[in-house]
Amino acid sequence: MPARLQIQAKDCSPLGLLILQYLEEHHISMNRLAEMADIPQPRLRGACFKGTCPTPETLRKLSKVMGMHHLELYTLAYEGRIAKRPEDADDYLDSLIRELFETAREMDLVPPKQRPSKARIERALRELGFAHQDERQVEKIRTLRSL
Repeated sequence: MPARLQIQAKDCSPLGLLILQYLEEHHISMNRLAEMADIPQPRLRGACFKGTCPTPETLRKLSKVMGMHHLELYTLAYEGRIAKRPEDADDYLDSLIRELFETAREMDLVPPKQRPSKARIERALRELGFAHQDERQVEKIRTLRSL
């Protein structure tokens, strides 16, 4: 491939860096990965660059080939675009989501076959330390859910 067409790491988004790493580790070309994922090569190549917005379909197809959950790729693709918490300007939310997936992968956990209920998700989030900014809002939500 001519040098002018090669993707440079400095031009890549976090997703692009992961794709380049995958290509290198698996000794395959961008064309081959695009073919395996059933994604047009220009779309896959474009997903690697900073400032691009790959479609959810592209991320789902790519995640299947790479053996990752599509939400992991989504967090990498949109890193820095998720609204930041005002009290801390670092990439707290991005890193928290990524750490959840990394921990699940390290533990060889797979997603549940059935989607958990909202109440179960809420309990899990509270156990992790998530809280409403205004606890009165919690009571309003509980009241509305019980109706």
